Amino acid sequence: MIRPAKEIAVSAAHEHAHNEPRALMTGHDHGHDEPRTSERKLTFWERTYLPVIFKGLVNTFKMMFRPSATIDYVGRDSKPEQRHIPAVGYRGEHYLKVDDGGNIKCVACFMCSTACPAECITIVGEPTPVDEFGAQRFKKPQVFEIDMLKCIYCGMCVEACPKDAIAMSTTYNQVHTKRSDAIYDMQRLLKNNDEFMASLNLSRSGKDATGKYPLSPDGCGPDVTHGLQPFRVGTREGGA
Repeated sequence: MIRPAKEIAVSAAHEHAHNEPRALMTGHDHGHDEPRTSERKLTFWERTYLPVIFKGLVNTFKMMFRPSATIDYVGRDSKPEQRHIPAVGYRGEHYLKVDDGGNIKCVACFMCSTACPAECITIVGEPTPVDEFGAQRFKKPQVFEIDMLKCIYCGMCVEACPKDAIAMSTTYNQVHTKRSDAIYDMQRLLKNNDEFMASLNLSRSGKDATGKYPLSPDGCGPDVTHGLQPFRVGTREGGA
């Protein structure tokens, strides 16, 4: 069977396209008997890589004696203009709030973990003692952990919390040497609260010298957001 001339031309073009990358890698063109001679061979010193290494060391030593351009955000010797100045609404590390009695405000409702798009919050609830938390407070967190390696600092947990129990400080993101250090448990989150409040000259519950709570919504205090009013103190009903 005689193949048409057009089919033969197309087949030859496909074969040439298939062989061209191989010819470039091997340095031999299958359409010619002589190998390619355009490739330059490395000299003796180039094969030892010593000139390139020497140039790199020279550049390294030049940079060693130049002034540092790194900004020390939290160092004691850093200048005020070098320190990190958070903008309004800056979302830094999380912290868990407490009331005036030192009790954690979280009621283990799982709203923050449900709203979290990164699924980095783990909560385990437990019953609360009546004498500490009141008759209308049934749960508190036994485990509250935030995996900061997964957290995207979106602030959805703060928006979802109905008790104003979790918030985000202006503390700059920390560097960790171990993965386990990046999992903030309840003790670490409460420590963040104490340190952040102390930096703002506020009490642990966020109260200022005038008795107001500037970090709470509408300036309301933990008694309002926490649901602990004097008339609610009592005993729980059966089955609660």
